[in-house]
Amino acid sequence: MLKVQLHAGLLAERNAANVLATLDIAYAKQEAFADYVVALTQRQAGEQAPVVLQGYPRWSASLWDLIARGIALSLYRDGKVPSAAKPDRRCAYATRLCAVIEKATRDDSAVLLGSAELFQQGPERGHYTAQLDEDILGKRTGQFAYGCKRLNPLDLLFRALCWALYGQDTPGQRPKLIVPTSINIGGEDQFEVATLQEPARTGFARHLAATQPTAKPAQMARAQDYVQFLMEG
Repeated sequence: MLKVQLHAGLLAERNAANVLATLDIAYAKQEAFADYVVALTQRQAGEQAPVVLQGYPRWSASLWDLIARGIALSLYRDGKVPSAAKPDRRCAYATRLCAVIEKATRDDSAVLLGSAELFQQGPERGHYTAQLDEDILGKRTGQFAYGCKRLNPLDLLFRALCWALYGQDTPGQRPKLIVPTSINIGGEDQFEVATLQEPARTGFARHLAATQPTAKPAQMARAQDYVQFLMEG
């Protein structure tokens, strides 16, 4: 399960007292095209009824893409995300926000998979810089303007993710499943590992290291192993 927590302040300032929202994401169906249950709790609004993000292609995009789509579905349940409001001198704003993505483990500890910092850029109200980081895909940055009469910090994070990932204030096209082209070698379908795009390439390598620890890295891999990775990795 993934847990996303939104905090007031930057990463060095986060603690249990400044949590503004929590997003819990778990599998409803773990397959190549997975279904995710998304449960949102906000400090002021409380716990919302869970939603289901259906048919999302595993290992095909940024973790923050998954998070952005989970937030959008939780906030805008009909799937129609409106454009963000533009700032003016009377708009509400935040000076600093941060968020983290953590993965739960069997011993109840958490592994940090991603982080984000969002801060106001320059003296103008409602002008922000977003800095994202994550396992495998690394860092991304976005600058944008956002203003509304009543601030929803989670919607502000959502817009920050959109600008950093898609260069706009609403989500881009849903990612496509990464499927390598295979050829039959000696009666077995195989593919060249180097042709995989990230994050699938690193994820697949980690999957093989965990499931076949004695095997040496090879240029070619079995298509069957990749299918298993998409279903279980």
